[in-house]
Amino acid sequence: MKNAEEFGADQIVGWPKNHFTGHKRRYREFDAATVKAILALRTTAQRVENSLAAWFLEVGLTPQKFGVLIVLAAEDGPISLSELRRYLSTTQANVTGLVAGLEEGGLIERKASREDRRVSFVSLSRAGRRLVDARLPAYFARNREALRFLSHDEKRTFVDLLAKIARGYEVLER
Repeated sequence: MKNAEEFGADQIVGWPKNHFTGHKRRYREFDAATVKAILALRTTAQRVENSLAAWFLEVGLTPQKFGVLIVLAAEDGPISLSELRRYLSTTQANVTGLVAGLEEGGLIERKASREDRRVSFVSLSRAGRRLVDARLPAYFARNREALRFLSHDEKRTFVDLLAKIARGYEVLER
């Protein structure tokens, strides 16, 4: 297994150096550091997603579905689909699909609100609770191991930097 120093930025980005020099000659807007940062972010995110997807496949889940289960496991009771959407930072349509699949698999329960029939609340079923309780410790340990090269302060800085990137893209969407 490679240590953090052996696994450098060039291995994450993957572009040959001539791509950077060629774009720099053609486009004055091109900034190599920005492109490298975005490529490193996207490549790393894809590696995380691929690793988690393979691991969750063992129990017939996706990282997104497990994300729903993690949120519900942290709650004291049922939450609305709109709360779930907000926690997951995704669309209502995506949450609806995830919930439908988990409900069909018997891992969550959905109930309509008594006050407003348009609002649904979801919570873990017994089977969902058993699955989360069995899988969550290994999930936490796996992620802790993957980030073992980062100190506590580096993890905090990393999250702060990702938040700045998110804000930058949020501004573009307006």
